[in-house]
Amino acid sequence: MPLPDTVRRLPLDDLSALAELIGDAQVVAIGENNHHIREFNLLRDRILRFLVTELDFGVLAFESGFAEGQLVDDWIRGGPGEVEAVARDGFTFRIGDSTEMHDMLGWLRAHNAAGGRVRFAGLDVPGSGGSGLPALRRVRDYLAAHAPGQVHLADAAMEATQPYVAANNGAAPARYATLSTSDRDAATAALTRLLLRLDALRPGPHQDHLIARHHALGALRLDEQLRELTELGGPNPPPLLPSSRDVYQAETVRLLRELSGPRERIVLMQHNGHVQRVPMELVPGVKFPSAGSYLAADLGADYFVLGVTARTGSTTGGRLDERARLGIEVVTRPLDPPAENGVERAVAELVPDDEAVLLDLRPARGHPGPSAIRHAYTNTPVDVLTAFDGLACLPTMSPSSFVQP
Repeated sequence: MPLPDTVRRLPLDDLSALAELIGDAQVVAIGENNHHIREFNLLRDRILRFLVTELDFGVLAFESGFAEGQLVDDWIRGGPGEVEAVARDGFTFRIGDSTEMHDMLGWLRAHNAAGGRVRFAGLDVPGSGGSGLPALRRVRDYLAAHAPGQVHLADAAMEATQPYVAANNGAAPARYATLSTSDRDAATAALTRLLLRLDALRPGPHQDHLIARHHALGALRLDEQLRELTELGGPNPPPLLPSSRDVYQAETVRLLRELSGPRERIVLMQHNGHVQRVPMELVPGVKFPSAGSYLAADLGADYFVLGVTARTGSTTGGRLDERARLGIEVVTRPLDPPAENGVERAVAELVPDDEAVLLDLRPARGHPGPSAIRHAYTNTPVDVLTAFDGLACLPTMSPSSFVQP
């Protein structure tokens, strides 16, 4: 399906065109069709520097654990350590392992050292989606400082969730599936009680309390995500199923706006599926509300989504391997030609093979257009013109080079 004539084609080498598209939007999401892609990381780094220096964005939030992200925030504001260690431990899903990410973090630290004020946050559930322990340990530290008589509730939550703790969200569901109903309910009850007690006591300073509560909520959302995945794997999954990861990512954006003030401008870096303005369909016949669909409902035109994809090249895949860091081996996968109904095919019909392009999709919204976009090494169905406000389509993509742990 071709792109409608009303789609505006703009140069990607001059980011002033992107500034025009963004306008006054307070929250700008920069997507990608897969993680660990060199060209996407380089583009996002260039966009980030422009947003910070030219448009006064003050918060960068990544599709990575909220609990782990505090380490990155401390470092870019002058904290101790080497970038390799900070990127290794401050990101989940191995998001920080590439040389491009190290360069991005190094620039943020240098920018702040020169008088900048950029903050960093992870958006996601803790432990690469396989363990609530990183978040629960932070809640325990908070209680030990402000309500030591309640520390036992954090300890109880850690003990109750331990039976399904795994290195990532690919391994945890198998462990969760072996638990009895009573063990699952015990974990959920312990996490819920911890969250409710935090709400009732509010023992620490307001911002500290909000952050501690969000850690507790992250562990509970992860627990619920495992229930959802069990339901998805059943014989009759419902046509609309929540994704607690996406709920939490949207909740993190709301928290960042509360902590930073509604006038602070925030840039999000997540997968296209999470940032799109409409539910995603990763499993045929089953839709999941995306983080972007919640944010679009909250913010309307104050939420701008730039999808990022490429026409050719190679991509990455994840393979479970207990010997690899975080239990995830990142492998190279070849890309198939663009799908017949995909936006990449539509772009290829418009521009030369070696040209990157920026598209303003909003003028064409409501008209027929491409109905799929690349998702890792496959394609997912989506009304592209409705899902994204803008689209950056690169000529090629390739896996990042990882720094050895």
